[in-house]
Amino acid sequence: MADEPEEEKTYEVKDKRRFKADGSPREDAQLHEEPEDQAQAEEAAGGEPEKPEEMPPPNVYALLGFMSSMLAETAWQLMGIRLSPGQKELFKDLPQAKVAIDTIVFISDKLDPHISEEERSFLRGLISDLQMNWVRQSQG
Repeated sequence: MADEPEEEKTYEVKDKRRFKADGSPREDAQLHEEPEDQAQAEEAAGGEPEKPEEMPPPNVYALLGFMSSMLAETAWQLMGIRLSPGQKELFKDLPQAKVAIDTIVFISDKLDPHISEEERSFLRGLISDLQMNWVRQSQG
C-alpha cells in the first residue's frame, strides 16, 4: 500500500447563490425553483412534492396564555428577583411589576371560562406567588 501512488482528489464547486454581492440577481440563478436533488428525492420516494401545511386559525386564548407567561417573567425581573437577560445586576421597578401582575390577573379572568382546571390552577398559583413576592419586595 505504501508503494501505490496516491490519486489526487479533485472537487467541483457549484455556486448556488441566487444573488451577487451587490444584491442583483445572478443570470444563471434559478429563482423560485426547488433544488434538483430535493425534487429527485421526492420522485424517488414515489410521491408528489409535499404541500406546505396550512396555518391553523389564530387562537386568542393560546396567545393570551403566552402573554401571561411573558408578563410573569417580566414581573419577576422588575421585582429584582430574577436577572434580566443581558444585565449583570438585579434592579427593581415595582410600579411596572405591579402593572404586569395586574395585567396577568385581567388576562386570567378572560381566560377562565376557556381553559382547563389544571391551567386555571396554575394561573391562580402564579398570580398568588407574584402578588406575595411583590408585597415582600415593596416592604424591604
